[in-house]
This record gives sequence, structure tokens and C-alpha cells, in this order.
Amino acid sequence: MKHLSDIMDGVVCVGRGGEVALVNSVAEQLLGVQALVATGGDVTALRAAGEVAAALVADVARVRDGAAPEAERTIEVFGRDRELRYVRCATRAVLDYQGAPAGAIAVLRDVTADYKADQLRNQYLSIVAHELRTPLTGIKAFAAMMAKGALGALSERQREACSSICEQSARLEHQIDKLVSLGDLESADYGADRQVFGLASFLESVVTPFREAARERGVALTVRSEAGDPELCADRGELRRSCQALVENALKFTAAGGAVEVAVLPEPAAAAAEGGAGCRFHVRDDGVGVAPRYQRRIFEKFFQVEDPLTRRHGGAGLGLYVAQGVVTAHGSRIEVSSEPGRGADFSFALPLHLPAPAGVGASGGDSNREAS
Repeated sequence: MKHLSDIMDGVVCVGRGGEVALVNSVAEQLLGVQALVATGGDVTALRAAGEVAAALVADVARVRDGAAPEAERTIEVFGRDRELRYVRCATRAVLDYQGAPAGAIAVLRDVTADYKADQLRNQYLSIVAHELRTPLTGIKAFAAMMAKGALGALSERQREACSSICEQSARLEHQIDKLVSLGDLESADYGADRQVFGLASFLESVVTPFREAARERGVALTVRSEAGDPELCADRGELRRSCQALVENALKFTAAGGAVEVAVLPEPAAAAAEGGAGCRFHVRDDGVGVAPRYQRRIFEKFFQVEDPLTRRHGGAGLGLYVAQGVVTAHGSRIEVSSEPGRGADFSFALPLHLPAPAGVGASGGDSNREAS
């Protein structure tokens, strides 16, 4: 077994009482501390060493206090060489043989090269997406004018051709929107544009665009809500896009004669945690399902379960990635329950609007309320 000093990642171990038990050589470089000085001292003493060390101290405190079993973040560091570097810090609680807290372990990795490559890729895709919008707008406008007869009378076959152009333009615009979303998800203020709105009207706006497509494919699309009509507090457009991505995915992998259900159900666990009536958004289908080995990977950017050269279903592998990013920005996470051949259930906790308790003044009001 290799010694910790041979590991390419930085490793920091913190004991039960908060003392630093180990700092390997890579962690020394990334934190800007000396193992000889840090080992044996309290982990909070590392805070003054810089941004990475401060983030590590904060995450160690979270997992040791039981606020979360693990924590992960990427820290931007402005180095002495005046270059930006990016360090990923993953911290996890350590338990003893009886399951009692015994400290924490943090793994540090310099991901500058990966981060910059991903940033360049997103920028390129964003530029391409915006450049595609300009000619697409013209194609849509002229196709719509022709379909309405504004440029002269059309034969039946010509009207069918114009209708097909409009339909394919809408599909292309949908894919372009996904590319644009890649850049938006990376922005620091993403998900901050929130407003308060009702669940019932929101559900209708999610499902309406798919009713005709479901009918044509012979798939039964139903909506069920057992949570009444609570108010949500979210970026309405982005949350709708996320929910629609789940519906679109379910319809894509459900054969004719199958069924897709969009449901909102009470969530007792959330009610107890939040002090209010929590509810969960579900999209269920009886389609092909997702094998356990892929249930995490389907949320990765551009990932496709099927072979790209032989797959039967279209798409760029961005729908679920964008949906997960939107839901995460709203404080939840999409969970999937599925078995191959037995359908799938995608769900996440909805961001409810919780009114301020009686007696709370303007200075202590509800942070979820729309700014306007």
C-alpha cells in the first residue's frame, strides 16, 4: 500500500476533538501550511492560511456538527503568481466501529486544468448557440408567414411542408435553449430571480405543451396533485424548464400504450423539517427504466445511456443535466427510482413559499418573498 505522501491529492485528517491528525505533502502546498506546524493543533487555526484552508475549516465544522454527512465545493484562489487556480475540497465525516463520530477527512485536488477546459467548452457552446439563434429566427418568421398565406396561396403539400419547418424549428430552438443554459448554470447569481406563484397554474404550464405529442404517440399523460394549491417561491421559467425536461424524458422512453404521470404529493419528512406542508414533484412512467449503474451518470453533461452510433432516441444529453442544475439551485436534488423494464420515477422537493411567522417585522421578513 502506498504511503499518503505518494497520493496525488491532498489529504487532511481531523480527530474527534478537532485536532489535526495528518496533513500530507500535497495538502501542504494547496493549503499553504506546514504539516509539522499544523499537526496536533486545532483545525480552526488553519483558517488564517488562505481561502482554501478557510473553506476546509468551515466544511470540517459542518460534517463534525452533523449538519451534513459530507461537503464538497470548488474554491477559486488568486495565487502569488497572479494566476487563478481552482481547488476542489471534498470533506466527509469519519465514524468509529460503533458508528459514533470520530472526526473528519478532507481530500483536496487542484482542478484548474479541468475547470478552465470546461469553462472554455461552455463559452464555445454558448457562442455557437447565440449564433444559431439569428438565422433560426428568420426561418421561423418566414415559415410562419408562409403557413398563414401571407406570401401567397399554398397547396396542401406546401402547407404540410411549412408546418414541418415550423415544428423542426421549434425542436432546434429547444436544443439551443439547453446550450444557453449551460453558461447560465455556471453563473454565481443563478436561481436568484425568484417570485411567488401558485402550484396549480404552474403544473398546467408544465404539462400543456406535451399533451398533443403524447396523444400522437399513444401515451397516456395524466396530472395528479394531492397537495392542494400551495405557493412556490422560485425562478418560474427555469423551474418550468426543469420539470418539462423530466416530462420530455419520460415521454421519450415510454412506448405507445404506456403511461406518464405528473404528480405532486405531500412530503411528511419535509413538513417536519421545514415546519410547513412540504410537497414533492414526481414524473413517473412505465417505460424502459434506468439500470442502477446509470442512475447517477444520466445527470452528467452530454451523457447518453445508448451508444451514440446506434441509439434510437434523439437528444444531446443535456436535458437531465440542466434539470438537475436548476433544481440544485433551488435547494433540492432530483432523485431517481427505477429498474430496467419497469419504468422510472424522477422526483424532487418543490421550493415552497413559507410566509413569515406572525409578529415578524419588515427587518425579519420572509427572505423568499419576491423583491417587487
